[in-house]
Amino acid sequence: MITLQYAERNGPVQEIEEKLKELSLAFRTESVAQLVNLQLIDGTKQVKGLAAIQAHLDELSKELHQWYYCNC
Repeated sequence: MITLQYAERNGPVQEIEEKLKELSLAFRTESVAQLVNLQLIDGTKQVKGLAAIQAHLDELSKELHQWYYCNC
């Protein structure tokens, strides 16, 4: 399961939540007061910062798309 950690619930947090829902990925959110940047934990991988999280979700989107349209 993916965990999205944030210090303050704001626009970027909601944007990431919407993307996770769009990709139909299981996730939870967690408020962590001492965080400076958004953080996404995907298994053992930690992704920090909005741009890096968006890039990670774009990569997951590509993988899901390839899997869904596989001609196997």
